[in-house]
Amino acid sequence: MIMAEWIIWLIIAAVLAAVELLFGAFAAFCPAIGAVCASIAAALGFGLEGQLIALILGGVASFIFLGPLINKNHHKSNQYSTNMDALIGREASVTHSYKPEEHPGRLRIDGDNWQFISTDGIAIEHGTPVRVVGYDSIILKVKVINKQ
Repeated sequence: MIMAEWIIWLIIAAVLAAVELLFGAFAAFCPAIGAVCASIAAALGFGLEGQLIALILGGVASFIFLGPLINKNHHKSNQYSTNMDALIGREASVTHSYKPEEHPGRLRIDGDNWQFISTDGIAIEHGTPVRVVGYDSIILKVKVINKQ
């Protein structure tokens, strides 16, 4: 028994959608939409040429119209910082005083002990609240928080 052409196109679309779900790189999403369009063309009785045109037009149209939306939302989901970048903006309390002419001070964030220096070049005493504004290698750069 030979499968109907529209079912074959739907199977192709499902495989491409599964690939897209596995890799999430927007590479298989547009061809999957094109395959759905080709399936519709086959169900409407178009020949192979019409199905291929529907495949191409559906894929290109989805790339043009949906690509910017998906890429915009994809980049939003990747805005979470990791590693050292995740520390920027965090507040902490100084655990060991800092004197610019001596050694870096120390602070604690989420149970981890970090070395720090002041971006203002001022001494910072034990217990002073600070905000992480950057880092250089493994030494955090901080500013004193003026809570008024």
